[in-house]
Amino acid sequence: MLAALAFVALAFGDAAAQTDAAAQRADEPSAAPPLRYVPDEVRRQLDAEARDVKARIKLGLQLAEDRLARASVASDADRFEECTNELGVYEAIVADTIRYVQTSGRTGNKLRDTFKRIELTLRAHVPRIETLRRGLPEAHAVYAKATIEFVRVQRDQALSSFYDDTVIPEPLRPASSSSAAGVRAGSAAHPVGDDEKKPKQR
Repeated sequence: MLAALAFVALAFGDAAAQTDAAAQRADEPSAAPPLRYVPDEVRRQLDAEARDVKARIKLGLQLAEDRLARASVASDADRFEECTNELGVYEAIVADTIRYVQTSGRTGNKLRDTFKRIELTLRAHVPRIETLRRGLPEAHAVYAKATIEFVRVQRDQALSSFYDDTVIPEPLRPASSSSAAGVRAGSAAHPVGDDEKKPKQR
């Protein structure tokens, strides 16, 4: 009988501890969403290569790589807010690089080769960001997950541009009053602005 009572008391104690832990997690404030922006010193570096398309793109991808490395160092040191802030800067640099390519005047094979290089680079970034996400507390991991989704969107955009000239358009059909205006397949949304905030998620 005493053993049974002790077992019941222990079970109630464990349940109470789990309830308290859950309540504590619920009361924890959500981490502030990181800003997506290009720092001034990074902007100066990019602008210095503005006239050399190849060098400008190479630099943009390298600076994005650097931000992932800095995010990893911050995560390992338990500086989680700094880690997600670096991811915000990373996103801004990637979006800025793609926007630069779109306005660079490149066409044909050069444009396709450039976007293919960007797509391959971003593909390699996804598992690195996923590793970061697994090491972050829930309040910060949600933003790493958002960065993964951001990268996937940018990859899709790069691939759409890569294959854009290889798509054979369908013959034009007479317009009818009941048909809605079509959207060209392969078109992609413009990258987000540098100063856009990620939506706060709870």
